[in-house]
Amino acid sequence: MKTPTWAIVATVDEPTPLVLAFVAHCLSLRPAALYLFFDRPNPAAQAALQGIDKVHVTLCDDAFWLGARNARRPKLHVWRQRQNVERVFLTTDADWLVAIDCDEYLQGDLVQALSGLPDEVDFLRIPVAERVLPPDMEPKSIFDGIFRRPIFQFHQVSADLYGKDADFYKDGLTGHSVGKSAFRVGRDLAISIHGPLPSLPDRPDYKVTEAKAQSVELLHFDGMTELHYALKLLRRMAEPPTAGRPRHGAPRIAQFEKMAEIAARPAAVMRLVDRLKRLRPRQYRALRQTDYLREAPFDPSASLADLGLVVDVSRAAFDAELRARDKDFIAKMGLSI
Repeated sequence: MKTPTWAIVATVDEPTPLVLAFVAHCLSLRPAALYLFFDRPNPAAQAALQGIDKVHVTLCDDAFWLGARNARRPKLHVWRQRQNVERVFLTTDADWLVAIDCDEYLQGDLVQALSGLPDEVDFLRIPVAERVLPPDMEPKSIFDGIFRRPIFQFHQVSADLYGKDADFYKDGLTGHSVGKSAFRVGRDLAISIHGPLPSLPDRPDYKVTEAKAQSVELLHFDGMTELHYALKLLRRMAEPPTAGRPRHGAPRIAQFEKMAEIAARPAAVMRLVDRLKRLRPRQYRALRQTDYLREAPFDPSASLADLGLVVDVSRAAFDAELRARDKDFIAKMGLSI
């Protein structure tokens, strides 16, 4: 049986330390290729990646979008992500394509997981675990922390576990709980960010077959720092309106509406982030008694060293670059932390 090949695609718009750590970790997993689409220029990251084998960098400037669907830049970042995934899905030589973000880090042997799949499987769902801080940790690195997994019967424990904050959670997470996917290249799939669309109204014959990864997991950093998480929510609040049902679920909407309400009050912002991103002792004890907590740390330093990249992954350095990159948006949204 032929060993399957796989590639990664990501649309990135993050400070340099996160981009380089993402690239280093991805390459440590030995994909056939890594396709990076820069949503806006990052000269430092782009220069650092020049000449690195298997890394294909594309700057999504005006000329790039002229050659895309509708010959213009899509308004929403998720639409831009989707078009970039579709572009690679239709052109890559790899057997499988994994679409993830710059704050998501694969763990496990993906080749082994793909090798055992029957031919009728169109995509592999990769479950997610979300970074959270334990009660007494004072993080120094943007990667410090442990990881909580989705609780799919969350309604049964939500009030006991998170009390008045339960409305901010979907399946026990603040971010997405559905995970991401490895798409089998060559199939007629309607690509979306988390997986193929399950049905198409104009194609009653369209269907997809899913498998779920058992030994591969995606570590999601839903906010590398307090500032990063606050900006992530405020960007959702500032998205242009679109037709149809809300793009975000009620818990995410509750998060970004609350952040917008308190953005000008630094103490309130920090309290909110701490409540949602740090476990209280009783929460920590409760999750430790289940399979819903992964306590193994994540550290990309060895992968960075393998590429010869010297990167400051401290929270202070990350926030300094984030403030410089997004100073206009920070001022516009009145964020005061």
